Amino acid sequence: MNLTKQQLEEVEEMAKLFYSPEEIAINIEADPDEFTELIRTRNGIIFNAYMKGWLASDIVLRQSILQAALNGSSPAQQMMKEFQIKAKL
Repeated sequence: MNLTKQQLEEVEEMAKLFYSPEEIAINIEADPDEFTELIRTRNGIIFNAYMKGWLASDIVLRQSILQAALNGSSPAQQMMKEFQIKAKL
């Protein structure tokens, strides 16, 4: 699947908003099954664009959770602990 630069930018922007691969495919007028499979393979420029957008918002979200945890929010502290456990090698 070949996407234009504009379509790749749209993939990134929609991934920032945590749209599903299927929803993004529909929006950029791509085959949803083929697009989703390309994301699942975890390889290539389409996957990279999707993850770049997804991670950009995830970072901001986690920073917000961290700040809440540092301010004493017990649920936020628990979420940070879960992130820590999940990421530990």
